[in-house]
Amino acid sequence: MLASAAIAVSTLIAFNAPVLAGDSFIDEVRVGLYDHDSDLLRDRIETSDPDVNIELLFKSPSWLQWMAQPRINLGANINTGDGTSIAYTGLVWNYDFTETLFIEGGFGGAIHNGETDIQTRDSRNYGCRVMFHENVSLGYRITPNSSVMLTMDHMSNAGLCDNNPGLTDVGVRYGYKF
Repeated sequence: MLASAAIAVSTLIAFNAPVLAGDSFIDEVRVGLYDHDSDLLRDRIETSDPDVNIELLFKSPSWLQWMAQPRINLGANINTGDGTSIAYTGLVWNYDFTETLFIEGGFGGAIHNGETDIQTRDSRNYGCRVMFHENVSLGYRITPNSSVMLTMDHMSNAGLCDNNPGLTDVGVRYGYKF
């Protein structure tokens, strides 16, 4: 049921994004599919059911100009099975290598619905509910408005709680810039 809801919300955002953006402060909308608790870097403990990623990026406000004009993001990684889902926000910086090739990094905070007291057969023990969130993407602009990105997404508590296993997803996203 969560998977159906995630797909429905993604579709709704994608088809209504131009209306949402208009003359507002929304700069870009993204949707993606991630390998949940990816076993590329370590043994997978949580489900192998994928995450649906949904993200809005807002135009950089003038008061952030001194920080190299990062954009503010608001997003979620919604697991399509019984794994941990997260909601996050933070700042995102882009660097263009060429007109089409870019790299991006983001840093902020996240909240999740996973375990915080014990590790179970299906979930890591994340130690605390509020975490740090980082991501990095290598992107290619198909057109000035459309891009695809390979993304690594990570959530952890940086040792602020007793346990700090973190959650790392790897996947592909599509972005539409207004």
